[in-house]
This record gives sequence, structure tokens and C-alpha cells, in this order.
Amino acid sequence: MSTLNVGLLGFTGTVGSAILAPLVQAHKDSKLNLVILHRETSDLSKLPSGVELDKRIVELDGNEIERTKKAVSDLDVIISTVNGEGIYTQNFLLDALAGSKRLKTFIHSDFGVNWTVKEEANPALAPLLTKKEVVKKAKELGVPITSVRIGILDQFFFAYKFVGTDIKENKIEVYKESLKNLLRITSLEYLGYAISQLAQTPEKIANKTITLYDHEPTGKEIVDVLTKIHGTPTQIVEYTDEQYQADLGDLIPAIGAGIRRRWGDGNWDNEEGKIEKIEVDRWKGANFEGLVKQYL
Repeated sequence: MSTLNVGLLGFTGTVGSAILAPLVQAHKDSKLNLVILHRETSDLSKLPSGVELDKRIVELDGNEIERTKKAVSDLDVIISTVNGEGIYTQNFLLDALAGSKRLKTFIHSDFGVNWTVKEEANPALAPLLTKKEVVKKAKELGVPITSVRIGILDQFFFAYKFVGTDIKENKIEVYKESLKNLLRITSLEYLGYAISQLAQTPEKIANKTITLYDHEPTGKEIVDVLTKIHGTPTQIVEYTDEQYQADLGDLIPAIGAGIRRRWGDGNWDNEEGKIEKIEVDRWKGANFEGLVKQYL
């Protein structure tokens, strides 16, 4: 049986670093051979020491396609976590992957919620359309692709207060029916573990859109946990329709508003219908209260 070669493009960002660690462990355990894909100018100092990793340069500017094609020719799975302008450059990677006889799937840099057509029509959210263009091109080229959707990342919910909840100040912001509705939270630790496991059985996720999240508390459950931890009633603040409309005018607030709406309406689906939630075996993470305490 040949070794499973898994390439990782983007290993320093929030998602990339979360995925790197469990992939390195799987590499150490001889479950896969991890290959780091990087630009010539990339800083490799953040890669772990004490482990030998194959590092290969890829050109993602439309030039030297043959060089990139050679670098990825023996890869079974490629995981990309690039962000910003890097999302568009995945199109050049697709050019190099076209016709690959080895590739099982390309897990592109999605890692967002299920945006609706109406939301995507909002000019503030236009950068998100680049992800759809990557998927479209992959299908046109016959490159197997996987889209991974998530809830709100735990770091964004707890540390960055992305939807208004401040666990240190014992405060929660609610919109519509979010006290009784479920909030999908994807911990970075779980996301990294799940991707490292799914990469080992790529045939199960090729040409699919999947969802990964490991916590799903209601707003009331969040209130109860915060009240228990602090020993005083949690402050509940209303997020209004006026605030929602105002937040739609700029990219980052509009993303937050989109998550608030899903939580408040209790509907995380879009026109694609219900996206399959993947359960990953042997995951042993903290319960919700334990997760909260990690960020206090």
C-alpha cells in the first residue's frame, strides 16, 4: 500500500496552524506523509523543529505552472487554508492539478458558513464569492474538491467577541430567538483534528460539501454556564434589527451579522439544502463549560 501524501498550503494563520499540529502528529505516527507547500518567499521558521517534513515551492501567480505541477503530482490530498487575496490564487493551483492521476481531493479554503444567494449579493460580502469561483473552476477542470463549512470558530466567539458575547464580563448579546436556538461553534482544536482524520479517507469527502462543528449550545445554555461560572446573573443585551442592517455595510461586521441571523432564526442552511454534518471518530474534546473556561 502506497503512502498517503497530504499537502498543506497555508500553515501559519488561525486555521492553518490549527490543522498543522494534528497533521504533523499523523505524520509522526506514519499515518500519512505531510508535504508543506509554500511560496519561495514564505517564512518556514514557524514549522515545528525535530520533525523532517518535505517542503515544496509552488508558484501561485500564473507563472511556472509546470514547476507547480511537478510539486503536486504525487499528492493524494491537498488542504488549503490561505485567506485574503490568497483565495483567488488557488485557481493557479487548480491549473497545476488538472489531469492529476493521483489526487483524491482538494480541500480548498472555505471554512465559513452556508451563505445564501441574497447574502452573496451584498457588495460588502463580495470577497466571499471568490470561494465559489474556485469550486466552479475545479468542477470545470475535473479536479475533485471538498468544501468544509463550519459554525463560528471558538476563538472568534470567545476571544474576539465577534457576535457581542463577552464571557469575561458575563454578558451575552441576543438577536431574535437566539436564547432558544442553537449556536454552532467549531473549536479550532476539533477542526484541526477532524481535517487530519478526514484527509486519511479522502474518498469519503471528495466532491462533497460537509459541515464540522463540535458544540451547539442554545443562548439559554450559554447564559446558564456563564451564570454558574461567575456566580452572578448574566447580562442579556438585545442586538436590534437596526444594528443588523447597519452591520451589513462592511465585510467583517456583515459576516458577524450573518452568524447572528442564523442563530436568531435557527436556520443554518442555504439554497444548497441541508449540508451533511460529519462526525469524526475518537474525538475527545472539552464539554461546553470546559471550553468556556479555556478562554477565561
